[in-house]
Amino acid sequence: MPDDNSDLTMKLESLKHHYGLEYEMIRATAAFEHAAIRPLFILNGGALVVYLGLFGALRRNDSAQSNVDFSVGKFAVILWLVGLVLATLTVFIGAQSQFAFRKLRGQEILQAEIELGLQAGSASEAAQAGGKYGCQGACYRKCAVVAGVLSIILFMAAFWPAFLSIK
Repeated sequence: MPDDNSDLTMKLESLKHHYGLEYEMIRATAAFEHAAIRPLFILNGGALVVYLGLFGALRRNDSAQSNVDFSVGKFAVILWLVGLVLATLTVFIGAQSQFAFRKLRGQEILQAEIELGLQAGSASEAAQAGGKYGCQGACYRKCAVVAGVLSIILFMAAFWPAFLSIK
């Protein structure tokens, strides 16, 4: 009898651990959005606002109209706008990654509940579904990183036409 209680206690502790992982995954979603995504918007959006503000200030003077060549500067504006679009795409893909990992944790909890006898179903099917969600989450994460890096590259590439447009 003591073996059954210790086995049940161990399985319940495992279930508590899975619930804790699920809670931490929800917290990780918020941390990801705030820490990794914000700089992409600040860099591209800030550069766009500063450039357009400088363009407006220099163009306000009628005598200074030749100081800014917007035919070259428009490429910087376009690059920063595309960088903002990529930052938005990064947020969406990152959220999809977190949702997939959340589903993975849910399947792990379901598997643990099936093993404890708290849920009906097949533990192997739950494990198989969890593996699918894990692969999806990893794929989305890689795509989010690539989109974020492209956003930063566009931010830096836009400086060349921006500086060339100011005489």
